[in-house]
Amino acid sequence: MEHMNPDETLPYESSSAVMWTGKGDRLTVVGDHLGRLPSLKILDAQPGEVVLDAGCGSGFIARRLVRDHGAVVLGCDRSPTMLSRAREHETLEPLGIIYDEADITKELPYPSESFDRIACIAVLIHDSPEECQSFFREAYQVLKYGGRLIVSIMHPDLFQADSPARTGQASWVQYEAMETAPMTQSQRFAERYVDSEGNIFDSTVWYHPASLFPKQLKEEGFVTTRVFHQLMTQDVLIACNASGSIGYRAFYQVLATK
Repeated sequence: MEHMNPDETLPYESSSAVMWTGKGDRLTVVGDHLGRLPSLKILDAQPGEVVLDAGCGSGFIARRLVRDHGAVVLGCDRSPTMLSRAREHETLEPLGIIYDEADITKELPYPSESFDRIACIAVLIHDSPEECQSFFREAYQVLKYGGRLIVSIMHPDLFQADSPARTGQASWVQYEAMETAPMTQSQRFAERYVDSEGNIFDSTVWYHPASLFPKQLKEEGFVTTRVFHQLMTQDVLIACNASGSIGYRAFYQVLATK
């Protein structure tokens, strides 16, 4: 059994894939570079394995899993709009991906032990602690014994009062507190996210302390094997037409096994 390493960092790797991940899938936000691609590397899906992209959105991760890893992929999401985009892409570029409408925090419509691996990337930042725990419970049921689950979110450090995202030293994201709860508790923040073309996206997101996911995973039967911290680099800022300080923890991945 592997033990959790609470301070493992994967360096950002510059390559010809910096701006493109495949047909029509551009990397336009910092999360693509530090949240999505490192998560796929950590998950390390093997050819022929059955993988669930939980909260698949428009299918970015699902397509990478097929193209780059040779996996058999199912994706699910609760947004009909995002699923429509994913299915449209599947029509234009058939990869054999099946997309289902499902809320991952309520019930996954798959038999027990259906998947070798599960990816949940850039999803749980939109869910409450209770919803996160519900997802982990569902994921445990549909994952095979020995299977891997990867969860990736914005790093909890970004929400701290002295972080670049709170002090204005990061041009790609800003956070504003919406509650007065101590930072030992999950709470909601207003988020302003900027992509490489200068488009602004405003939303409400959840801050979760770093201890929450390992605790909840353990309660649902998982073993947390590693925790990864992705540092902001100058290469990523340049790729995203962003500016600001570097060297801080920007994204956070938790790898668990059943």
